[in-house]
Amino acid sequence: MESTDFDELAGRVEGVSRAVLHIAAALEIAGLIDGPQLAQAWRSALPLPGFEVAGRTLQELAHALDGARSQRQALAP
Repeated sequence: MESTDFDELAGRVEGVSRAVLHIAAALEIAGLIDGPQLAQAWRSALPLPGFEVAGRTLQELAHALDGARSQRQALAP
């Protein structure tokens, strides 16, 4: 895989991850999903051999969702 191919793939994965995070946060704000439960489910995803990076990505998404919630709560009146 060439560097440009890797950059393209990494950018697409990052874009999809950010979209999922924004959708999850919006649904949590709307009261349609339980954000802490979703974050815990992401953290609890079983690691599969050969998919360590995917597991790490889910951990990062869970952390980001929790961080966004904390930030919203800190800004709330």
